[in-house]
Amino acid sequence: MLDTKYPRKSLVKLFEEKLIHINGHKATPKDAISVDDEIWIAMAKEKIDHDPIEMDLSVLYEDEDLFIVDKPSGVTVNSKDQLSLANGVAHYFKEHGIKRKVRFLNRLDRDTTGCIVIAKSGLAQSLYQQQMDDNTFEKWYMATVEGIVEADEDTLVFPMERSADGIHYEVNAKGKETRTDFSVLCRHSSQPVDNSVNKSENSVHIGLKNVDIELVDVDKNNPNVDKTVYKFNKCGYTEVLVRLYTGKTHQIRVAFSHLGHPLVGDTLYGAQPTGQPFQLRAQKVVFTHMRTGERITVTV
Repeated sequence: MLDTKYPRKSLVKLFEEKLIHINGHKATPKDAISVDDEIWIAMAKEKIDHDPIEMDLSVLYEDEDLFIVDKPSGVTVNSKDQLSLANGVAHYFKEHGIKRKVRFLNRLDRDTTGCIVIAKSGLAQSLYQQQMDDNTFEKWYMATVEGIVEADEDTLVFPMERSADGIHYEVNAKGKETRTDFSVLCRHSSQPVDNSVNKSENSVHIGLKNVDIELVDVDKNNPNVDKTVYKFNKCGYTEVLVRLYTGKTHQIRVAFSHLGHPLVGDTLYGAQPTGQPFQLRAQKVVFTHMRTGERITVTV
């Protein structure tokens, strides 16, 4: 692990905290290393840095250094003023005797689901962050976008920055360059049928065809039921597999919106309302194990 890929600043910190040992003795940067020397790194003592709150976590992968879970929709990754995934991870760490800070290696929007990667130490965070910077830590997504995407595959390179309203992001020549690769999985000439849209006993379920329609709850006498209107794009939709090479906030959402194919349900970026969260899932991650060198694939 102590090769040229390890961040120099992090390596210096390990020496300063006397956490690197050679043959059982605390090492300094001046110590010479021989082929048969035994080198090990002690982990600094830490305390869990979030309030532990029990959550039903779906664990996808765990080893000594990484913890990967399937994030549900409607939950933020890390928020100080509300319940977030960080609280659930902190509770898991506490229950399993893992006395570590919660270090997220990737972020997902509130309504995005799928693979969230947590490092169990500063060392693991540095090593895997280096893989992300080198694009050897692969991040793959599944998305459903409005309309029929004509290209079978493409590489989208756009400069992006936060918009003046401070809420959404946009393609702007002054922004940071981003790269998003995609390939089409399936094209559909009509919108998906979702019989879970109307939940009440007296609601009607309509198969959505290639037209604009409205679905309204028919229980007019129930004051607790709002008249919810769901409009759907009559031009069909496309399912795509996406790989991120950069990590700009809302990158996938902005890129496809810029193409004229916003994610289904993503009203912030121009999609028609569906009454459901936008369609985006972090499908898998692929990385090199920091201890064994083995390529690991984790899929939801």
